[in-house]
Amino acid sequence: MNLENREFTFWKLISDYTIEIPAIQRDYVQDKLYSELQKEECDIIGDIINSLTKNVKTNLHFVYGKVDNQELIPLDGQQRLTTLFLIHWFLSLGTLTNDNKKKLSKFTYETRPSSEDFCLKLVKESIVFQDDLKISQQIINSKWFFLSWKNDPTIKAMLNMLDVIQAKCNQPNEKLFNILCDENCPVIFHFLPLEQFKLDDEIYVKMNSRGKPLTNFENFKANFSVLFDHNSKSKLDNEWLDIFWKFERDNNTINLKEVDSKYLNFLKNVTLNFIAETKDIDRKFKDTFNIFVQYKNVYFENSNTLQQLSKIFDCLTSFNDTEKHFENILQDEPNKPTYWERTRFYAVSQFFIKKGKLDSTNQSLYDKWLRVCSNLIDNTRIEDPELFYRAVRSINELSNHIDNLYYYLSETDTKIDFFAKEQCEEEKIKAKLILDDNSNQWSKIIDKIEHHSYFNGQIGFILNFAKTENGYDINKFSDYSDKMNKLFSSEFQDKDDNLFQRALLTFGDYLVPISGHYTFCNFEKGLRAKSDNWRKVFNDDIKSNYLNELLDAIKIDSIKKNLQSIVYKFQENENDWKSLFIKNNGIIKYCINFQINKKGNQIDLARSPATGWRKRAELRSYVFYKTKLEGKESAFHPFQRAWYYDSSDDIPCAVIDLWNYQDNKNFALDICYADNKYSLIFYHRNWEVLPNEITQKLNQIEFISSTQKNDEDIEVIKYCTCKIEGIANVEKKINEILKIKKTEPLM
Repeated sequence: MNLENREFTFWKLISDYTIEIPAIQRDYVQDKLYSELQKEECDIIGDIINSLTKNVKTNLHFVYGKVDNQELIPLDGQQRLTTLFLIHWFLSLGTLTNDNKKKLSKFTYETRPSSEDFCLKLVKESIVFQDDLKISQQIINSKWFFLSWKNDPTIKAMLNMLDVIQAKCNQPNEKLFNILCDENCPVIFHFLPLEQFKLDDEIYVKMNSRGKPLTNFENFKANFSVLFDHNSKSKLDNEWLDIFWKFERDNNTINLKEVDSKYLNFLKNVTLNFIAETKDIDRKFKDTFNIFVQYKNVYFENSNTLQQLSKIFDCLTSFNDTEKHFENILQDEPNKPTYWERTRFYAVSQFFIKKGKLDSTNQSLYDKWLRVCSNLIDNTRIEDPELFYRAVRSINELSNHIDNLYYYLSETDTKIDFFAKEQCEEEKIKAKLILDDNSNQWSKIIDKIEHHSYFNGQIGFILNFAKTENGYDINKFSDYSDKMNKLFSSEFQDKDDNLFQRALLTFGDYLVPISGHYTFCNFEKGLRAKSDNWRKVFNDDIKSNYLNELLDAIKIDSIKKNLQSIVYKFQENENDWKSLFIKNNGIIKYCINFQINKKGNQIDLARSPATGWRKRAELRSYVFYKTKLEGKESAFHPFQRAWYYDSSDDIPCAVIDLWNYQDNKNFALDICYADNKYSLIFYHRNWEVLPNEITQKLNQIEFISSTQKNDEDIEVIKYCTCKIEGIANVEKKINEILKIKKTEPLM
């Protein structure tokens, strides 16, 4: 009997052959998938019952296998065959003839002896059906059922599926069973012999290692694969599967579920990319996207999308994914892959579709394409579905010019939709510079600085620095690029006492606003962080000019020494807040995220990472602490401790305390700054009444006593204050406090 690509019913197949599920196959687990994916598109039982009752043809698609001495060994399709076996058995309960029992007994499992015995017992011993009890429980209650069988995953899955069948059919139905056995049965499938389809056992060992649960992809694959021609269908389970198999090859334990999961994630994410070409998707559509449903709307026989998907698959078989554009699209986590990652792979896939596999003839073209696309994508916010589909469509349009990309960009009337305007203009300038340079030097220098992890393709400000009346000076551009590369290296990022920021501040107030505050700029590399920090400097005419002046003042081979010299030569002026940051190490670093608040001459330093931070220190009092108090406690005896108090609600201040007085009284002195003056506040640590002899001595050195009524309505003094201008005068006043002559010993 010729089996090649013919329609079969289960009954016809089992009438002519013994069907044995081989040991290389996984256990039967379609019940689990049925439970997890119990939707209209996955209802195989409902489809079969509907087909039988309404005489509507149902095609269960392809079964692959081989035939040896009238024994048919399925290598793909065993899940569907097992389900068909179970529905035949259930519908025939109570009416199965001996001849039909012989036929059904020809269906067996080689995976485990217990599975094989169960199938045989199920047919030969059977049960007396009870409509008020689950079929699984009826079987378990049978004398022939061994309790150990409960641990066999295939048997457990069969019992669960029989419960599903019972729920759909209610009870056995001889009429429906007879339809299943009829030669005109509407429930059919195609059988393809292994030899004809160019498959071998090895790939199925990979896919169906025994004991591993069936993945979502396996269930989806049967419907999806029929859309391909024979050659492509062969690749689906061979060459294309190996694209994902390589991720597991280096692991000690092969995770087959992970292989199939990556495969399915790839199809899901690439399909969403295709949909974004024409559909205005929103967050709900993206979050509820179901490949089991949506693939029918995207792919069909001989469709462009199916052909394009095949091209992408073919190209990936030899693709060296150094930038992880492909690997990133395999993720399936909340917010992963990101919209940026989706768009980057879309750009890669468009090259595959237009130009085919990467090789020596098109590698240069690919490099140019990915360079421009990456610069556009990486420097534009793509953070929601609307921005994503707009990005996809712009890349799609741009891909029509892959062959002459730089020429297209260099045209004055060329416009690129969606992407950041300044980045589009920058790409046009760079394309023209590269095209007009026969020496290829512009290309090399641009490529080098673009690959810096912070600039990441956006270098327009450096081009502006190098622009002269005669155009762009390549020597200046190269010099500026080298200096910026050095300044934004790990040597100067948050290190060397913030020399870079302090030196830049000598040329002017370059700080940029961020969330109601100001920042000296951090070096975080996320697009949002860069846009909120240094890019505001780069793109501001005045602030970028300060940077340009700094670059002109330093030499590439002595940058650190030059920066130190700039800071050293800056004239100190305590009335200029910039001077306090420039001349004092550690002040910028003390500001969390390098942020401050400035209102006139009042400067608060961030002491919380929160966006709308409230916890703060005050600049001048903190500088006084760092330069005059920290580590110098011995100079302030009888005070024993110096520290700084930052606060969200109180006034931040420098503190010296632990001056122990008679009867264990503890005096402290706060040094605050507000309204252009320092305030010195002398008080008891527990806010007790100050001794008269202390207040009298303080009054003699211009401290003012503050009175308040106690519980007995008597005015008492709990603290004394003195307002002073200038750091030197603060230090002088503290020394006067230390020289107070006491009528009682202060210890």
